[in-house]
Amino acid sequence: MHEEVYTLATDFGAYVERHPVPATGIPFAVKDFLDVAGQTTRNGTPGLGHHVAAEDAEPVARLRAAGYVPVARTTVPELAWSVRTPGCRNPRDPRRDAGGSSGGSAVAVAIGDVPVALGTDTGGSIRIPAALCGVAGLRPTHGTISMRGVTPLTPSMDTVGPIARTAAECLEVHRILGGAVEGAPESVEGLRLGWPEHLWGTKIDPEVLRIVEGARDVLRASGAEIVPVELPLGHRHARSAGFTTMLFESAQLWWQAYQDDPSGLRGRAIGQLKAGSEVTRDDYDAAREHAAAIAGEVDDAFTEVDALLMPTVPVAAALAEADAVEVGGRAEAIENAYYRLTALAAVSGHPALTVPAGLTADGLPVGAQLVGPRRREALLCLLGTTIEGGSRS
Repeated sequence: MHEEVYTLATDFGAYVERHPVPATGIPFAVKDFLDVAGQTTRNGTPGLGHHVAAEDAEPVARLRAAGYVPVARTTVPELAWSVRTPGCRNPRDPRRDAGGSSGGSAVAVAIGDVPVALGTDTGGSIRIPAALCGVAGLRPTHGTISMRGVTPLTPSMDTVGPIARTAAECLEVHRILGGAVEGAPESVEGLRLGWPEHLWGTKIDPEVLRIVEGARDVLRASGAEIVPVELPLGHRHARSAGFTTMLFESAQLWWQAYQDDPSGLRGRAIGQLKAGSEVTRDDYDAAREHAAAIAGEVDDAFTEVDALLMPTVPVAAALAEADAVEVGGRAEAIENAYYRLTALAAVSGHPALTVPAGLTADGLPVGAQLVGPRRREALLCLLGTTIEGGSRS
């Protein structure tokens, strides 16, 4: 396949590379961290980690074998080290950002160029842009999808997953990718869903909360029981444990390579790798101990409830030039605000799904996030499909 780099004026900055859509097969887009045979994987950098792939990454190969055809590589921030994607604009409002780091993949699906795109999720990089762009995104159970041929950032948290128009399409692709899927009931009637309100409290945009509460009410009207759930370890430690882990492991992988070739990076990732090089082994070990304790806490919660329901992001898409958003009457850095509610599943390793729950008065999408027991992606997608049906009615 001929390799050609270009950007269309109408693509909202989604692509670093596109190819003609084939006459047969289902087109899909690939985050520029996954190898496609014969193409250059760029990792969002000027040069660090660039390589021409000898073969497809395992997730790409599986989709290709199922009749899908890769037609585009999507825009990413350097080494995926951001919850925003430089150059990507939100399809609902081009003045606003699309989230990240799988922002290009979310935009490609949201504008209708492809029915599905592959992304990666370390701290929330599938769920954040999917929520902000109004599409569905699935973070599978950590370790269930092959990472062969995928550029690593934080191996203990990285996973590949689908972004698609609906939860059902995410599940279909997840099965093709080889994810272990346990069965789901025929309906949500009788399911118990945890509502961990203490995770956001007053630190959420009231309109976002209203919309996610609407998704909660849809599930309740469909026969699910909504019960309060407390996750004190997750509340106190998920964000810091995840961030420390990402700093340390990414520096272990990339700091020396950057020092050997400083021209390989030019942006925010430099500072993140430098900070990671200064994280001590003791701090990293403590973060991993907190992560294990959080995973146990979430496992325990699933002895009482079938899944958790929460907002995906506590705000709608921010203006592209903004460094902070107002949440609960205070300014909060974009990076922290976007990541705050996706950290739990990222650290615990449980599967998580975001689906569109509605639009703000300004027409900006809001995502509802579902977190479930390990390998219960089908259950999450059943719940997500129910929310989608209610948001369209």
